[in-house]
Amino acid sequence: MLTRWGIFLLGCILVLGCSAKNHVSSDPQVIVIRDKGTQVYAWEEPIVDVITIPAGLDPEGIYYRPEHQQIVEIKQGRWVLKE
Repeated sequence: MLTRWGIFLLGCILVLGCSAKNHVSSDPQVIVIRDKGTQVYAWEEPIVDVITIPAGLDPEGIYYRPEHQQIVEIKQGRWVLKE
């Protein structure tokens, strides 16, 4: 009788222990360790824009192209020194 209850309790503990919700964040974590003499850099995202190119001849006038959208980079991404 005691063995059945022991096995039952052990099974319940395993089921409840394994079913705990372990949430893993998809956001990257930034870990900053500051030591004497180190510098911290941060990534500055690039600035982009989507422009519409009208239909017509290409800039060289060689071939016809349909209307389309193009992504242009206004400012490049870069690493900046974080003060």
